[in-house]
Amino acid sequence: MGAKIKYYRQLMGQSQSVLADRVGISAQYLSRIECGRQVPSMQVLLLLAKNLNVNLAVLVSKDNI
Repeated sequence: MGAKIKYYRQLMGQSQSVLADRVGISAQYLSRIECGRQVPSMQVLLLLAKNLNVNLAVLVSKDNI
């Protein structure tokens, strides 16, 4: 899931800081999510999906990018 979040963030040309600010989390927390060291709450996942313009199902599916 973290790799997908990173992929879509980079595809949009956003830095971790910008996306984290939009979602209301720290850039460090987002980094841990992208590296797979932290599992975000459903609320954070929904906000990430919304800000990345991607369906939540895409982020949580087991399919590769």
